[in-house]
Amino acid sequence: MTTQWNPFAHQQDLTRRWAPVDGPDARWWVVPSVCTLALVLSAWFDLSMLSGFGSTPETVTLFYALPVALVGASWLLPHRRGLRGARIGLGASGVGVALIVSKALAVGLMILVLCVVLLFGGNYEA
Repeated sequence: MTTQWNPFAHQQDLTRRWAPVDGPDARWWVVPSVCTLALVLSAWFDLSMLSGFGSTPETVTLFYALPVALVGASWLLPHRRGLRGARIGLGASGVGVALIVSKALAVGLMILVLCVVLLFGGNYEA
């Protein structure tokens, strides 16, 4: 029994590639701009939610220094296709750190309020 070549089968062209790996990236700005928008919205949400607890813009700036540095580094990378993964990683980690910081701050405030309530016998009136 011999194997015959199928003339109707799809032949993959190995000489053609969809996009060069190290060429210029025309959409380099998409990921940093989305991450910047998410970071600004997260900071605004934290300021609006924590303003009743005496949180000032200076404390929010202190907590958001690392996320802003990570998202800022995603803007400063060279605009090459080979660095698209690094740009996505920096922007996503900046937004992730911002979300973790905001959740840790909210949990800290909940624990503080809970301790005050337990310390004063459960008669906390807001």
